Amino acid sequence: MKFKDNMSIRKKYMRDIYSKYWITSREKKYGFSEYDKNLIEYITKNVGRGRLLEVGIGTGYPFADYFQKKGYDVYGIDISPLLVEKCKRLFPDVNCVVGDAENLPYEDCFFDVVYCFHSTWYFPDLIKAISEMMRVAVPKGLVIFDIQNLNNNIISSSYLKRLSRYNNRFFYYPIHFMKNIVKIFLGRKDISWRIVLHEVPTRPETLYDYFRKSKINYKVMVRNEDDSLGTMNSSDSFVDFSRLVFAIIK
Repeated sequence: MKFKDNMSIRKKYMRDIYSKYWITSREKKYGFSEYDKNLIEYITKNVGRGRLLEVGIGTGYPFADYFQKKGYDVYGIDISPLLVEKCKRLFPDVNCVVGDAENLPYEDCFFDVVYCFHSTWYFPDLIKAISEMMRVAVPKGLVIFDIQNLNNNIISSSYLKRLSRYNNRFFYYPIHFMKNIVKIFLGRKDISWRIVLHEVPTRPETLYDYFRKSKINYKVMVRNEDDSLGTMNSSDSFVDFSRLVFAIIK
């Protein structure tokens, strides 16, 4: 029987299992990169002040933390109660709630900026999430998010390898079981006996088609090797970049 990726299973995994890994790894493993700083700079240059929403806020570090210190009115949403609890504890001035990116609990035209970084590959229905982000943004507001580029050879190779491994129960299931046993001995809590393909990159053509049909104006930037943001030129090839950033002026 082939492994089947299911939307509700992915969401449950992110909420109950992956969040236990992410609660410490965001600061310890990933920190506050130059890429993060450049994303922040892009937002501050385009929107001086206002009401911001971070979709997939996690613990609130580093984006919500930075913006609330600079005087923005910051809101956040995450599917994990564990992460939202920590965000509220660390940053009490951030209005943070538990919720689904594909069904945002906010009224139309409420935020000056809606941003989502390092998270879109965890959403089972990215198009629906983008539609929701645009719905809650004010007219001429900024919606900005990044994706893992499935056209990039490194990203696609890694994804296809994981997918093939997950589909091979005779090979991978025993290994998955033993990894969990090791986690138990190490005292880790991010243990799932079910195999879930929770991280899925995006083929950018899917977004181009959606934007064209919906008559949405957008700008595409790339994450360069030095973590700077580059603007796409006609001679550039999307396959060269593992991370793409989409900025939409509603």
